[in-house]
Amino acid sequence: MVLYTDSVDYARLIVGDASDPWSAHETPSSSGIRRLLESVYGRADVRESSLANDSDWSCLLLVESAQRSNYDLLIELCREDVELPDRCLLLAGSGRDFHGFKGRAWHAPPGNIYLSVYLRPQRAIPHPASSFTVLAAVSVVDAMDTLPGLEARAGIKWVNDVLIDGAKVGGVLAYTQTVGDNVTGAVLGIGVNVETVPEVEPTIFVPRVSSLVARSRRPELCTQRSYLGRLLGALKGNY
Repeated sequence: MVLYTDSVDYARLIVGDASDPWSAHETPSSSGIRRLLESVYGRADVRESSLANDSDWSCLLLVESAQRSNYDLLIELCREDVELPDRCLLLAGSGRDFHGFKGRAWHAPPGNIYLSVYLRPQRAIPHPASSFTVLAAVSVVDAMDTLPGLEARAGIKWVNDVLIDGAKVGGVLAYTQTVGDNVTGAVLGIGVNVETVPEVEPTIFVPRVSSLVARSRRPELCTQRSYLGRLLGALKGNY
């Protein structure tokens, strides 16, 4: 898996030591990945490396502070027919203008997981919009179930919210493109409060918010790096 980042310190926090030394990014030959990098990083200095032990995902773009929603960005590129790499991951350390279901504001302070995923199934899938929402939500819960101290405690408030002890700790979104019966592209948006509880005004939709650290009996094991690895494993298996 190829890694890109605008902050090597942030990348090391999330993925640990890469297989190759971080080096200056060279312009890729693929116009799709070139357009993606320009959209995510703008004029920022981008560094590149790789993880040799994770070939199930093509690339991971880590941005320490996103100026806009990576989920929305991927959807825009899909609609413009940009040929994005299949099984591509975008991860933000924090961000602005993030949102949840029906455009509700999603607060994105540092310490949590804000993941966007691009998939290119190129096959017919029944009920694609709901299927990919379920894929994201179930994978989030499956990953939580593998964390010591959180086993069998997370549940889904269908179809978009993930709760522990009645408090929201995560949310998911999904977008699909189809040509005839074939799903040509899918974008997943996943937000999980891992280490930080955001300050959110209680509403009828979200009366309480929490985090994995706050809810776990083993909070020292709930880190961004640990949860991301478990989440990607669950997504791969369920997909």
